[in-house]
Amino acid sequence: MSVVEKTKANLIACKCLVCPSYEFTCKVQSMPSNVLLLIGDMDNRIHAEKLFCAYEKSSCIEQKKGCICPECEVQKKYDLKKVYYCLEDGGK
Repeated sequence: MSVVEKTKANLIACKCLVCPSYEFTCKVQSMPSNVLLLIGDMDNRIHAEKLFCAYEKSSCIEQKKGCICPECEVQKKYDLKKVYYCLEDGGK
């Protein structure tokens, strides 16, 4: 698997927030940290509740409710083949 760069361009292209597995309560809980991620230093962050293919699995998402990773430009750019990066580091 390619290593996904932790860049603002990738964060903006990321489709995690519109994924059916990313429930409303998770979105609300993660909103402040995701906004700060856009204006802060992304490289040194260990965890983010977005761009799971670059960071690590979600601390909020718990169930498979559909996956849109194959539709994501980040997935295509890095030629990633897995899905559900939000549920398992490195995807399933």
